[in-house]
Amino acid sequence: MNKETIIAISFDEKDDYINQFNNNKLSNSLSNYILEECRGKSLANRITLNVKTNFKISVQEKEEFIKMVHENYKTDLEEYTLVLKHSNLKKILIFFIGIVLIYLAYFNDIVSNKVISEVILVIGWVAIWEAAYTWLFESNENRIKIKRLKQLAKCQINFI
Repeated sequence: MNKETIIAISFDEKDDYINQFNNNKLSNSLSNYILEECRGKSLANRITLNVKTNFKISVQEKEEFIKMVHENYKTDLEEYTLVLKHSNLKKILIFFIGIVLIYLAYFNDIVSNKVISEVILVIGWVAIWEAAYTWLFESNENRIKIKRLKQLAKCQINFI
């Protein structure tokens, strides 16, 4: 059974949640606060934001706030996915460069100097290890962040 992660948010005025440079965007400090409150919580939990306002807020403003929150995390998700895509392409390139360098190191006809051959061999193995390490260990962090951003992009928002 899924549990729920409840994040309590309180606003004294409308400017507390609006980006200071764009009235249609969520403030960075609020976005960071919500993400920080999710840290360490199970990914199986549903996320709910309980919002308390110390000022009168119309139904339209509530809908705009909900849209701002969801759009904020959808945009973050798209950006993070784009960064990962480019990063993965770079890792694949590094991996293949490592294979080519190892292949070259074994042909002493091309590289007659033994020291240069060993340096090429080491660089090739380091390139392969770097790509493998990232795929094996860092990809978990990326999956967690993507799952969290997806949760926040469709989280429940209640006004209390």
